[in-house]
Amino acid sequence: MTHIPGLRRYFRLPRLSGGRVKEDVDSELQFHLEMRTRELAASGMTPEAARKEALRQFGDLDYTKRYCRDLDERQDAHERREAWLDALRQDTRYAWRQLGRSPGFTTVAVLTLALGIGANTAIFTAVDGVLLRPLPYAEADRLVALWQHNRAEGGKRDDVSPANFLDWRSRSRTFENIAAAEPFGFDYMGPEGPETFRVWLVSDGFFRIMRTPALVGRTFADEEYTAGREQVVVLGYGLWQRRFGGDSSVVGRTLVLDGQPRTVVGVMPPEFNFPTDFAEPKEMWAPRVFNERERQIRGGAYLTVAGRLGPGSTLEHARTEMSSIASELSAEYPATNTDIGALVVPLHEQMVGHVRPALLVLLGAVAFVLLIACANVANLLLARASHREQEFAVRAALGAGRGRVVRQLITESLILALLGAAAGVLLAHWGVQGIRALSPPNLPRVDELAIDGRVLGFALGISFLTALLFGMAPALRAARPDLHEGLKAGGRSATGSGRKRLRNLIVISEVALATVLLVGAGLLVRSFESLLRVDRGYRSENVLAINVFTWDRYSTPELRTAFMEESLDRIAALPGVLSAGAASALPLADPYGAEDADVTIEGQAAPPRGQEPSVQLTVVTSEYFKVLDIALKRGRLLTRTDDSRAAPVALINETMARRFWPAEDAVGRKFTVRFMGRPVTREVIGVVADVRRVGLDEPPRPSVYVPHPQSPTGSMAFVVRTNSDPLAMLPAVKESIWSLNKTLPIYSTATLEGLLSESLKERRFNLLLLACFAVTALSLAAVGVYGLMSHATNERTQEIGLRLALGARSADILTLVLRHGALLTLSGVAAGVALAAALTRVLSSMLFGVTSSDLPTFLAVIVTVIAVAGVACYLPARRAVRIDPMVALRTE
Repeated sequence: MTHIPGLRRYFRLPRLSGGRVKEDVDSELQFHLEMRTRELAASGMTPEAARKEALRQFGDLDYTKRYCRDLDERQDAHERREAWLDALRQDTRYAWRQLGRSPGFTTVAVLTLALGIGANTAIFTAVDGVLLRPLPYAEADRLVALWQHNRAEGGKRDDVSPANFLDWRSRSRTFENIAAAEPFGFDYMGPEGPETFRVWLVSDGFFRIMRTPALVGRTFADEEYTAGREQVVVLGYGLWQRRFGGDSSVVGRTLVLDGQPRTVVGVMPPEFNFPTDFAEPKEMWAPRVFNERERQIRGGAYLTVAGRLGPGSTLEHARTEMSSIASELSAEYPATNTDIGALVVPLHEQMVGHVRPALLVLLGAVAFVLLIACANVANLLLARASHREQEFAVRAALGAGRGRVVRQLITESLILALLGAAAGVLLAHWGVQGIRALSPPNLPRVDELAIDGRVLGFALGISFLTALLFGMAPALRAARPDLHEGLKAGGRSATGSGRKRLRNLIVISEVALATVLLVGAGLLVRSFESLLRVDRGYRSENVLAINVFTWDRYSTPELRTAFMEESLDRIAALPGVLSAGAASALPLADPYGAEDADVTIEGQAAPPRGQEPSVQLTVVTSEYFKVLDIALKRGRLLTRTDDSRAAPVALINETMARRFWPAEDAVGRKFTVRFMGRPVTREVIGVVADVRRVGLDEPPRPSVYVPHPQSPTGSMAFVVRTNSDPLAMLPAVKESIWSLNKTLPIYSTATLEGLLSESLKERRFNLLLLACFAVTALSLAAVGVYGLMSHATNERTQEIGLRLALGARSADILTLVLRHGALLTLSGVAAGVALAAALTRVLSSMLFGVTSSDLPTFLAVIVTVIAVAGVACYLPARRAVRIDPMVALRTE
């Protein structure tokens, strides 16, 4: 195929639209085809031959048409692009000059936007890192968590028993594999003394499910999940760095753990932290081998179970199959599996679902802050535009179209937004550090939060959005200038009624949004106060807690009892110690979680097997109630004579007494409780006050306290009340314990005040952030009210001067200005209260002891907003009163 060289230069077509170019190319080609045919015919060829030759020389006409059209369109696009870039450069230079001439305006606008964009970017960083990013495992969306579902206890979610886990795994076909994990502790004698490593015993297939290779070395081989060959461990990254200095040669080294040699075969990467508790990084993994006895256990549920969906399987397929398997097991084992179902939950949902509501509420709150910031800047731009009426009128008179004026003002808005975004990213960096410091223990992956490319992209996107939000209304207003009034104004501002209404509406919206945030923050404050007023049932001041495991060091009940009593005697004898006791579970301390135990009440109808009521059981020493100052309500407390030789006894709390003996005295009654593998009938010797164990917002459950000598568990926490800072006594208390056994590891240390503070950390985190956003919103709204009133006062300078000259009193002028501000404020408060009444319902799950329609909170917010807005209105009003009438009347 050929075409005539220089064809585009030969055709001098105008630069037109695509349709016009096509028409002109067609006509031009036809014209030149006819001309060439004539030339060939004139040279002696017949008309038909001349036509064929001309067509041959021109080649494919359709190709030639497309070729010419493409050349024209590319040239046209290039010229339009160059023109657009040139106009953008002009607009940008002009915008920089305009903003540079008003440094005060520019600074206020940029800082206002920085607050809004920075707060949004910081919270988005948390939302992105916690909720949006996939888990750090290959094909993480295929991972699920599996739980037992106890319908008899209101749908309670439980861990899984060994026998049920093994049956689930063998009968399921929708899963690629299912694995189980169990928390454990390995004692290790290090250079700084004995310690206990947090270990997860994992079943075969665990690492294959997670598909995360070891950072150094390897994970477990299949043969290492057999009895006698399981003496291997994989280290967590944190333990590897802390205890072994990141030395790769630790792989292959033998460590003595729990008195047994175990070989280190690998180290996991830092992001690997499964099972799901992010509050305590995993330190070590070891193989979990089930013996024949464990394979028959269905009543004890203590395994964390996860699975990976097989190819082609969906979550619904897995749920349907597991429900069917659970029904089969209920029919086969009615004694233990009646009303026991199976829950299948996406692993990502399992890890982050509990924090999603709070983070989304905070994201909504910062969106309100951003809207208020945009409204503030929009009002500033409207006020500025009223002083640029003559400029816009002159530009329109010289031929500038509305589009060009709008583009110029949007460019100014975009520059302000980008400057605000740059400052906002810096604020967000500090904000993320604050989130890390304040974050509750159950906020997953908080250490991974960082300002990265995704976050910067969000900040950039939100800056463009804010530029449109606050820049469009002023730009559209300025694009419709009144040429006559604008040119006549001679530089004076001439604000029309439409623009005034728009500015008033913007301020009303600011006050309304700030009111909503203040109501939300106020509700959280009231809720937090209600929590602090809750009767905990014990005193936490100056109490030290030290957790120890004695199972391996003291193998018999008698040895464990003797060690505990001797240790308490030595600790109690220390200077500064007021009393000392011990318990298997402490209030508000997950690591020392109380045991659930089934009970049957003597003299009452026994429930069906597997449906016995459950109570919280804690093993305590006789001194425990004195240390924590838990009140005795009836009967007597434990003494050291309640030992293994005495009749089995127990203390119960008031909740248990009310539940099982509502119309009679519980003291002297008997019940049977199954603990440590055997049922024991115990007599109630006393009733003590309810203690909030799980959380201050959780009602007390029926609880049983049994004496340690009668149930000498090897996992106990010493509690030591001191007359000063309890942490200062920690070294001496440790030495007292180690004076009896230098190899006894101390698992963890804390103070009861610290545990109480940790239990409130999530609510404190939500409260502080929402309160911070609410105060920011109120401050921005106050600035908005002040700015509007100041601008309105400046515009009415002549009017005020005339009123003063005609005899108006200062009080009249003050009332005139304040009336306008009061009307705006009350309108905003009314709208905000109505909006808050609808929106604060989303906070219901975050409240305690207060409803989302709490009247005192709403009244307090109304008074606060009116007071702050009143100050913002009073300052311009006071300035108006001081206007000199003669100066005002001479003002142009």
